[in-house]
Amino acid sequence: MYALYRKTGTSQGVSYEFDRTVSLFGCNSGLIPKMLRAIATPDKGEPSWYWHLTPEEHLTGLGLPENGTLIINLNPNNAEKNLSLYEIGEVWGHSGSGWTPIMLRLRGLFIDEDPKKFDDKSFSRKEEDIDDPIFSILYLNGSVAEGTLTGKWTAPRASPTNSALLWPNTFKYFVEEAEKVLTRLKHG
Repeated sequence: MYALYRKTGTSQGVSYEFDRTVSLFGCNSGLIPKMLRAIATPDKGEPSWYWHLTPEEHLTGLGLPENGTLIINLNPNNAEKNLSLYEIGEVWGHSGSGWTPIMLRLRGLFIDEDPKKFDDKSFSRKEEDIDDPIFSILYLNGSVAEGTLTGKWTAPRASPTNSALLWPNTFKYFVEEAEKVLTRLKHG
């Protein structure tokens, strides 16, 4: 499950309030393609375009709340109930050859917690209780050609073999961007 929350800084840390369920993927309704469409210009795309999004910066351009943030519930229907909520901090992508590997920088708000102990619709977290950064890599069926999104922009169905295959230039890009985040957090 993917959701839009309203995020507010407090003296106790950060407060999160559920706003609505959203789609991250899909050319028509997915927020990642919508944010990307807003920055794509005719000179961007095939054969290769490296891009970067920060939801906190780009969501307001879509008419969503100024303090909006995207949160993933990694285990919404898991037989073993646990609360695993991750905030999306940044998204990097490499669009080319009809597909787009992406890397997400996640902030672990709740990781395998007892869902009975927390309200997942309204909660606060102290910064020191948030695991940051956590990186996840996946791929989407879609690309960009001359500033226009092409394909469905959907993630593959879950299977044991749907990992992202990264060629050296894409892997290097993701490693370099992850290193920047680690350095920024270490010195910031």
